Amino acid sequence: MQEAMRLRDSSHSVKELTDRLAEFKAQIRDWKDEFAIESPNHLRATLAEDDLSPEEESRRREIAREWEHLQRRIQVLGFAIREWDFLAPETQHAEVGN
Repeated sequence: MQEAMRLRDSSHSVKELTDRLAEFKAQIRDWKDEFAIESPNHLRATLAEDDLSPEEESRRREIAREWEHLQRRIQVLGFAIREWDFLAPETQHAEVGN
């Protein structure tokens, strides 16, 4: 809730947040397609493959971490967008009431 309020009070517009949300979701879809998996833990499970180089193992671990981070950001952004009007600063609520 606090993070959503910070987003609402920032200089970002709801359109910018919506665009960012779409970018995050597209990135996750790209990873799903690239690795033919459905979750960060499924990606981590691919580390058991014998033919991966150390660089590829590291890359997959980093992607799994980033994926989880994006999932959290998607939840926050979705909440902020959905509750945009409710999260308006008190001064805006007072202005609307007058």
